[in-house]
Amino acid sequence: MKRQVLVLARALAFVVRRRIDVPPDGAAIHYSRGIRPMFWALLVVNPVDIVLVEVVVKSVPVRISVLVLEILCALAFLALVATLYKYPHSVGKGELRVRYLSVFDCRIPLASIDSVRQASRSLRTRGGVSLPEDGVLAVGISQSTNLSVVLRAPRLVDLGRKGTVEITQLDFWADEPREAVTAIRERLPASV
Repeated sequence: MKRQVLVLARALAFVVRRRIDVPPDGAAIHYSRGIRPMFWALLVVNPVDIVLVEVVVKSVPVRISVLVLEILCALAFLALVATLYKYPHSVGKGELRVRYLSVFDCRIPLASIDSVRQASRSLRTRGGVSLPEDGVLAVGISQSTNLSVVLRAPRLVDLGRKGTVEITQLDFWADEPREAVTAIRERLPASV
């Protein structure tokens, strides 16, 4: 939990400094264009709760407590929205970094990549990180992925509370898949 709070606070700091978390020699691979409107809509709806509490609850101490709580929740949700913009996937410094909001961050050394290509895949889950199926880990948006990275050898990936799993392929979503494939391939070692 403490790590999660630090990741969210760091995202807000990136907003203030107008930076994104990508290595200096790296390329950002954005993935959140399709889900950003939903997150913004949820953030805009948040003040409705505050108005309802002000109208319904008569006790001043309760109203103040709920107002403070609502402000803290709105700030946390704003930080979560910031992760969509400030923590893209990236390629650089000898690694491919695949993320999902502030909850998943996987680094794959470029030397361990066998191939990368555009490949659409439908997922059973709505989005996020899906547990490996036949060694394939999927990091999807809106029940799909559009890039596939095949690894030279199995690799262990930490899924947090879900444990550590072995993968041979990583499928994920990129807003601009063709540009993402090019950015990754340009940085692959010559032997790949």
